[in-house]
Amino acid sequence: MHNAFQLIAKYGVHILFVVLEIICFNLIIRYNPSQRNIFLNSSNVYASRIQNVRAQFDQYLSLKEVNDSLMRQNANLIENLIVIEYATKSIPNADSLYLAYDLIPTTICRNDIFKRNNHITLCSGNREGIEAGMGVIESTAGIVGIVNNVTENFAQVISILNPQAKISCSIKNRNTHGTLVWRNRDPLHMTLEDVPKHHKIVKGDTIITSGYSTIFPRGILVGTIEDYTIESGSNSYSVSVKLFNDLTKLQYAYVVKNRFSQEQISLESSERNE
Repeated sequence: MHNAFQLIAKYGVHILFVVLEIICFNLIIRYNPSQRNIFLNSSNVYASRIQNVRAQFDQYLSLKEVNDSLMRQNANLIENLIVIEYATKSIPNADSLYLAYDLIPTTICRNDIFKRNNHITLCSGNREGIEAGMGVIESTAGIVGIVNNVTENFAQVISILNPQAKISCSIKNRNTHGTLVWRNRDPLHMTLEDVPKHHKIVKGDTIITSGYSTIFPRGILVGTIEDYTIESGSNSYSVSVKLFNDLTKLQYAYVVKNRFSQEQISLESSERNE
């Protein structure tokens, strides 16, 4: 109480001035229509500006939620495209076999590009259902790599820009396939090896995933043939492939989950053991 009296004694004149100003301002607005209109219009302008600032701030805070929603929708679209790639005229309606692939959207935590053995770290792990051996794609126009190590919240990926990554790919509409590897340290080009030389290929042909493994579904776009050679004494082409996707700009990715991978691997393992 003593402090309150001291405050009034020290700042009483200023407090009285502010109170009288408020009273006068209220009287002017209440009993003068023109001033009241000016005040109301000005209040509406400033209130609108404040509302816009608040809306922009709320929108900024919701960007992550919107981005996650868009990635989930994009994952569903890519799953549908995979279904279409597998469907044929004889099987117009996709059954469970053609719905074998789920996509798990994720963001990139780290991306090596210029090392000899490049790796990528995903900001998702076991908690989102990611397991070692799953393929990773950027979109329908790009493969990224293969998951080789997983923790609860992160996953390490062997990038396709790594000589250890060997991806089975096909030349679209030519019924031939080979193995895609990284040889030249160029992040935009890879080499398709073991393509039989008796098959006809043309510069500009599209390279897609073959679907011969449990890692990637058939039909994911990879790149185009830029050039090809046949080494002396070889029975196969060495094909230079220009990638569709630029991994130097990678920010988001989708992990490919094959629902039937364990069943296929188990069957093939039993066959090898016979």
